[in-house]
Amino acid sequence: MELKDRFQLILREQQLRQRDLAASIKVTESYVSNILSGKRANISEALALLIEQLYGYSARWVLTGEGNQYVSSNDSPSLSLAQRRIIAEIEKMSAEELDALKVFIDSLDDYKKAFGLDPKDNSGKKRRRGCL
Repeated sequence: MELKDRFQLILREQQLRQRDLAASIKVTESYVSNILSGKRANISEALALLIEQLYGYSARWVLTGEGNQYVSSNDSPSLSLAQRRIIAEIEKMSAEELDALKVFIDSLDDYKKAFGLDPKDNSGKKRRRGCL
């Protein structure tokens, strides 16, 4: 698979337009267009790392087409961009920061209970009285 094919796959899976991808990785639309047309057959490692950070595609895969397509199973296309960014930030946290995050998450469960929401349900729907 050539670079242009990998970029087409990223656009398709992320449901992005060329201009949106270009803006997110801080390049011009013509730069992305040249990649997609095959006029540009390689990119910098820094750009591949930015794509990895923003979209969860392995920089190695973006550069060469080799190895795992995604950084981890948590970075599959079924997760939104916001979810992947959060996971990437969590992976960088120290033990103390993770403890603080756990306290915050637990406080969300308390909030849900106080308002009659099921703590295990992330839809925001109130549970019916007498039902679990």
